[in-house]
Order: sequence, then C-alpha cells, then structure tokens
Amino acid sequence: MNIGIAKKSKSSGHRNELRRSKTTSRKYILNEGTKFIISEGYNTARTNLMFSLSQVTKKVVVFTSANPAEGKSTNCLNMAITLASTGAKVMLIDLDLRKPVQHSLLKISRTKGASTILSGMCTVSEAITKNVRPNLDLIPSGPIPPNPAELLSSPNTGKLIDVLQPHYDYILIDTPPVNIVSDSQLLNDYIAGIVFIIRDGYTKHTDLQRALSQIKLANGKVLGFMKTACQVSGGTGYYKKKSYYNYNYSYSEPATDSEQGK
Repeated sequence: MNIGIAKKSKSSGHRNELRRSKTTSRKYILNEGTKFIISEGYNTARTNLMFSLSQVTKKVVVFTSANPAEGKSTNCLNMAITLASTGAKVMLIDLDLRKPVQHSLLKISRTKGASTILSGMCTVSEAITKNVRPNLDLIPSGPIPPNPAELLSSPNTGKLIDVLQPHYDYILIDTPPVNIVSDSQLLNDYIAGIVFIIRDGYTKHTDLQRALSQIKLANGKVLGFMKTACQVSGGTGYYKKKSYYNYNYSYSEPATDSEQGK
C-alpha cells in the first residue's frame, strides 16, 4: 500500500489556526456551485471506494484521521453526498460521540441520535433524519454521553448496523481521530474498513505512522487514504481557471468477507 501523500506540517502551533468554524466548514460541503475539479475528485474517490467494497457484503465504512482538524467529518459527509448522487441509498452515522459536527454541518437537531439509540432511550427510526440530501439519511450523534467508549463497545452498536443494513446500499460512519481516542477501533467487527483522511501540509508522518500502528494492532482494515486541502498553483486551460482544492485518493485491495471473519 503506497501512502506517499502526507507532508510535514510547518508547526504544531499551526493546528489551532486550521480549525474552521462550522459556518466556514459548511462552505466546503458539495453543492451545485462546487468547482468542477473538486466534484471530479470526489467522483474518482467514489468509484475507487465502490470497487474496494464490491467483494464484501457489509458496505459499512468508517472515516477517521490521525488528529483533529484534518477534515474527516466534512469529507465523510461529502463522500456520502457523492454516493447518494448515483441513486444509491446512503446512511451517514455520526459516531463521534465526543465532538460531533454532522448535525451542525447540516443544521439539524441532535436531541435524538446515536447516543440515545445505543443507550436504549429511543428507537432507530426515531433518531433518523430523512433526506438531508437526496437519497441520504442521517443519524446524528445525539446528546454527548458520559461514557462514549462503553456505548460503542456494547452489543447495541452491532444491532444498530444490523437494523440499518437491509435498508441502505452504503453506511458511512464519522468517528473521532485515532490518535486522540480509540473509539473507531471498537467498530472493526462491524465494518468493511476505514477511509483515512490526510490533510496536505498538516498531517505529520509520525502522527500517521502512530495512527496506522494502532489500527493494525486492533486488526483494522484501511481501505484507502484521502489527501485533502491541496492548493493547486499550476495547470493549463480549464483546470488552471477552475481549480482551488485538489484531492488525491489511493485505495488498497478490498478485503473479502472471509478475510474479515464475517
């Protein structure tokens, strides 16, 4: 698996400066006015992801990153939108039960959501927000619980995914950064694999190596990497005029169900 796409950040103090407000982050959500090169980047990533999942039964994918502020939540949402644009039925679940943002990006309530489902306080259907975009449904995080790791490691997590699977072609899950907490690794038994977000000029090699080591230790499967926020300075013709952000994608070979023990 060739990574070769992360660069050293200029300084650790640069991290707080790169944190976007929710209003700013909403500007990066795909819409009719999104620049062509960005849309095409996501279309390419969608194709690669679909091929990676073509040999598995559970088309359930976790999105994560090494550290905060690397764009995992925005990219998870944009990939869900891109998959849904094909006519596929897509569910997005916000399982970042510590610092959730999907409800804010989409301007919906999180009074009910994943935390209230997993704690038995509401049913799955009560927590679903339908059609946040065409063909895309969302389960927000719900109220922030005092015990997120315990909720995610409970049998109710597997039951939630089992309930949703017959109704959706793809299920994408937003989870906390790997180097902050181990929450994403608690889902390995229920998913096809992980899409790992790398931010250009920000993600450090050492942070990436540490995160990948933790994923490997927990027997996780990395489906691929998304390199985001690349400034495009060159190019000719159409792309020179239209490009602002560029996205690179690299996917590993898909895991079969037998390899995953499912």
